[in-house]
Amino acid sequence: MRKLTYVACVLVLASLPAPGVRADEALRFGIEGNASFLWLIHEQNENGVRQPGSGDPSAEEASGFSFRQGRLGFYFISDEYDLEALLRFKLEEQTGVIDFHGAWKPAREFELYVGQMKIPSTAEVGTRDHLLDFVARTSFGRNVGDYSMARTPYISPFLGTNANNRDLGVAVKGDFGDGAVSWLRYFIMVGNGLGGNRYVGGKDKTEFVYANNFGDYFYGARLASEPADWLRVGGHYSLNRHEGAIYQDKKSVVDLDRESWSADLRLLLPWGMSVEGFYGEGNIDDYWTSQEYVYDYSGYGVWVVQAIFDGRLELAARYDCFITEFDQNEDETEQNNWTFGVNWRPNPYLRTQLNYVWKDTVNESVDDLDDDILYLNVQFMFDAWLKLI
Repeated sequence: MRKLTYVACVLVLASLPAPGVRADEALRFGIEGNASFLWLIHEQNENGVRQPGSGDPSAEEASGFSFRQGRLGFYFISDEYDLEALLRFKLEEQTGVIDFHGAWKPAREFELYVGQMKIPSTAEVGTRDHLLDFVARTSFGRNVGDYSMARTPYISPFLGTNANNRDLGVAVKGDFGDGAVSWLRYFIMVGNGLGGNRYVGGKDKTEFVYANNFGDYFYGARLASEPADWLRVGGHYSLNRHEGAIYQDKKSVVDLDRESWSADLRLLLPWGMSVEGFYGEGNIDDYWTSQEYVYDYSGYGVWVVQAIFDGRLELAARYDCFITEFDQNEDETEQNNWTFGVNWRPNPYLRTQLNYVWKDTVNESVDDLDDDILYLNVQFMFDAWLKLI
C-alpha cells in the first residue's frame, strides 16, 4: 500500500494536465479531488452543565469552523476501457484509504469489481458527498451504512466504528440500456460486513475479526431503473450475518445478524424542479458474549430542489424522520428534521451551501431536544487527465 501511494504521488508531482488534449488522446491516468469547509454559524447545544465553584452555566451553543471532508483520488483506465483502478484517500479526521479497487469491464451489462468500495444502499448514500443537495444526508442515510456493517448502538468495542458506507469484497455491476435510458442497473456485492478498512484475519494476519465461518459475509444488492430522463426508481436489500465470530482480542465471541432495505423515487419536472423521496428499514439482532441486543430502525424523507439562473442557484427543502427502538425496554426515539437550503455554484469547481436544520427529538424516557443548526459549507472540486511522464 505504501509503495502504491508513493507511485501515485510521483505521478501527480511529475505530471501536468495536458491543455488542449482530448481525454481520448491522452494516457488515461487521472487525478480528482474535492474539499468541504464547514462554518458552523450557530447550533443549539442543550447540556445543563455548570462550572464547578462559580456555578455559572456553560455555553449551550456551538459556533466555529471545521474541515468537513477532503478527498484525493487517482485512477487509471486502460486503452480498451475494459480495465480500471481507483485509489482514493480521505483527508479529514484520520487520513487513510477510503476507496481502493480494481475493475474489469468487458461489457456495459457486466462489470466485475474487487477491493474496497461503497456498499449497495439508498440512492442518497450512493451519491458522493460533494454532489448532495444538502450539506448532510438524512438521519437514516447517515446511519444505515454503519448499522448494516459492524457498528453497534449498544456499548461494545464496535460502538464507535465508522463504516464510511464501504466494505472490502467483490461486486458485479451492470446497466441494461442504450445510453438515453437505463431499463435496469444492478449492483450486487459480497463483503466482509465490517466496514471500510476492517478485515477478517486469522493466525497469519490478525485483524478486526480473528475467526469467522465461511459464508458469513455481507450480501447486498441494489436495483434501479431510469426508463425516462425524468424518472428514477430504485431500492436495496442487505444481509450481514456472522455466527460465533471471535473479535481481535481472541476471546470475545459475537453474533451479528443484520438486515436493511429501502425504496426510493426521483422525479425531474419540466420547470427545473426535482422531487425525491425514500423509505427504509433495518434490524439488528446481535449477541455480544452472553447478552442479546435487538434494535430496530426505520426512516423516510422527501425533498424538493428548485434550480434557477441556469442551475447556478438552487433552493431546497427537505423533511426526514428517523425512528429507533431497543426491543429490550421498548425505548423508542423519533428524530424529525426540517432542512432548508440555498446552493450557489458560481463556476463548475466551486459550490456553497447554506442550510438551516430545525430538529425535534422525541423520546418518552428523556426530555425532548430541539437543537437547531445553521451552517455554511464551501466546496472545491477538480479533476484532470495527466500526461505520460
